[in-house]
Amino acid sequence: MDWRQRRDNTNVRLLLELAAELGVSAQQCLANTGLQDRPPEEFSSLQLWQELAVIRNLVALHSQPGAGLRLGQRYHLTSLGLLGYTMLASRTLMDAIEVTNQFRPLAMSICPVSLHPDKTGLWMALDASVLPDDARCLVVERGMAAWKCVYSELLQRPFIPLAVALCIPQAVPAQLYAGHFECAVDMQAGCNAMLIAWEDLHSALPLANAMTQRTCASLCQHLCDSLDDIQAPLARQVLQSLMSHSGRIHPARDVAGWLGLSERTLHRRLALEGHPFRQLDERVRRNLAERLLDDSTLGLDGIAQQLGYAEAASFSRAFKRWTEYSPDQWRRQRSTQPLNALANVLAVIDYENGS
Repeated sequence: MDWRQRRDNTNVRLLLELAAELGVSAQQCLANTGLQDRPPEEFSSLQLWQELAVIRNLVALHSQPGAGLRLGQRYHLTSLGLLGYTMLASRTLMDAIEVTNQFRPLAMSICPVSLHPDKTGLWMALDASVLPDDARCLVVERGMAAWKCVYSELLQRPFIPLAVALCIPQAVPAQLYAGHFECAVDMQAGCNAMLIAWEDLHSALPLANAMTQRTCASLCQHLCDSLDDIQAPLARQVLQSLMSHSGRIHPARDVAGWLGLSERTLHRRLALEGHPFRQLDERVRRNLAERLLDDSTLGLDGIAQQLGYAEAASFSRAFKRWTEYSPDQWRRQRSTQPLNALANVLAVIDYENGS
């Protein structure tokens, strides 16, 4: 596990909501994470080790039986951002699960997930061995409860697994799990896994849309691929932060604040890595602009708005500086398949994220 991998604040935000219900303050949960000196709404991204520290703090302060189940019920497709919309537009539940597996870096799981088919269905297993003992119960409960919640949303009917297998310390009585998952639970298993019936896996999803699914999957792949040629650790963190806030233009001081650095330190360290901030910022906006321009139905005003420009003329000047082509010239050169659903997808994502 790369415990310095960055992700957005969704998991920690939901952890703090649960903590408040349990009578544990945010400051107590954030102790020794490097996040405690800022209000929760001010950190938009954090490292995996910080999320794990929050989990361990909460468990140490309030080890309530089944707390992870309550936490998992807070997860919805919108919690997964672009990945959630890709799943929603998939043809079947199996397709949606394969999408999640394909774009694992965009998923919310803190530990590895593996798939194991058998004659009755598909076992989805959580590898909790990467976690310390005190965090395993909450993380496993959270993961499986979230699967139940999200798969019910995808199917638009209650999803009930065939079976659940558990192998976790501090587990609650089997009847609590059986009542929550509505299926048989093996408390003496050698793994933590959920069995999904083939019938459910092959069920057509009510909101399937092939074009939207291809559009979203293309963007998910783009997000996963965008870091491939950048190995410097801070530059990768900056790119991830800029990509997750691509609906507007952010100065370096904003990104420095997200990463817990001063603006001066951010510029100095990026210079040492050979990746100036302006170069990274323009890379993100250029890549997204090219994706948006591939949709011949989306006007320049709409593209400019999606990228955070006040007007199309400002965007056009920036694009010509990046590529030496005007947006219209770029479009005439392209022969890729139109991404007709992109404008609607991005508009929905922006609305759900409150941007």
